[in-house]
Amino acid sequence: MKSENKILLLQNFLNGNITDNELKDLFVWLNTEEGSLEYKKLFDEKWFSNKFETDKDIDSSILFSKIKARMEDKQLAARKKIFIRLRNTAAIFILGLLIPVVYYKVLNPVKESKGLIYFKESLSNEKIRKMTLPDGTNVWLMSGSSITYPGEFSGSKTRSVELTGEAFFDVRKDSLCPFIVKLGELGLRVTGTSFNVMNYGDEEHVQVVLCNGKVDLFKGEYHSDNRFVHLVPGQLGTYTKGKAEFRIRNVDVAKYTSWIDGTLLFRDDPLSEVLKKLGRWYNIEVEVKDPEASRFPFTATIRNENLDQIVDLLKYTTPFNYSVVTTDGVTKLVIRKKL
Repeated sequence: MKSENKILLLQNFLNGNITDNELKDLFVWLNTEEGSLEYKKLFDEKWFSNKFETDKDIDSSILFSKIKARMEDKQLAARKKIFIRLRNTAAIFILGLLIPVVYYKVLNPVKESKGLIYFKESLSNEKIRKMTLPDGTNVWLMSGSSITYPGEFSGSKTRSVELTGEAFFDVRKDSLCPFIVKLGELGLRVTGTSFNVMNYGDEEHVQVVLCNGKVDLFKGEYHSDNRFVHLVPGQLGTYTKGKAEFRIRNVDVAKYTSWIDGTLLFRDDPLSEVLKKLGRWYNIEVEVKDPEASRFPFTATIRNENLDQIVDLLKYTTPFNYSVVTTDGVTKLVIRKKL
């Protein structure tokens, strides 16, 4: 089917002039991977521009109500069966989101952010997940973390994402469209670089470690005329929540980034901080019943050890008692004073 014919199908459907055969052709086309990709290409190349005469917003619920009503009115049992099947698949989900968003964006190019789709990736049962954002930026997400990002960055002056937890970013360079990471009170701006960010809700600090390039830190919402704090490679920037305090120092970058290769490095770190990271890494709860554990310095390199091996390591290298209990499917590591 030629591109012009596909555009005509969409026009006829949105204008209410589609025939039975055209309706079938439209669903068959959009219900294939090749069709979905081609549909996106049509929009990217703006082949739909100025093809529609109405500027009425159409959301997914309205669109599908019309589709269902059209099928029921025509008493086409076969097509009703197709609709029910598609409604319970990812294809109908994609159709329900893409058609109203693209239709709106074609007719309202200046206000296209109104219909922007956001996705959220959360990690709990995996230690690490690598993902690629729409602009080609690679992200490694740590267990216990989540990232929210738009389905596309095109048409925006910035590439903005929001992070809770810890992640390593390798940002695709685009000097005309800066990459923004929102971290609550704090934000950061880059154009193309690699860095690690830690921003847990139960932590008092936000930490940013720069591997290469440059990072600009700022308070509040991003504006091009913000006051920025700059990091250079090899530096750790620490922001204290609620106090708006920045502290910058030189560090061993590998200690903060080795986790993306499955290795945890601890070098004289307070045991309380070590236990927090181990709790996230192994997806367990940690309960510290001896305050002395907070100040005890701990050094170790952890690669492929399982939880039992980690507990044995802690027992042999620290002056505390450790026990693992599982209740209602929840595993907890309890640290007590050694008697």
